[in-house]
Amino acid sequence: MTACSSQNASVNRSFPSTFELDVSSDILETLNGNTFVAHVKELNPVFGRALTIKVRGLNVESLTDPDPLKVSTAFRQWHRFRRILKESSHVRIRNLERGKNGFWVWADVYLDGKIIASSL
Repeated sequence: MTACSSQNASVNRSFPSTFELDVSSDILETLNGNTFVAHVKELNPVFGRALTIKVRGLNVESLTDPDPLKVSTAFRQWHRFRRILKESSHVRIRNLERGKNGFWVWADVYLDGKIIASSL
């Protein structure tokens, strides 16, 4: 007989599947230059309708930084990210991994077949 223990059990945080998102109905909100909220239909409903997704590898400035120049850059990044999401025909997310602090996931995000890279 085997017992369950949260002390020694390793937690699997990955979701290996690929998910297709409908740009017009599944992308619900863009929070900043690398984070958006989406409805991922094929994902277990325990995650809810609105899943916060951070784009793996896309580093952006914080909207709450005390430096006004960084905040200005963060707003430009946010608006650009929102625009390219809206203009995409196909959005695919892959390799989902639960975030460590909060209820969000890291994901590789592909727009029209091309992975979003740090060069965005």
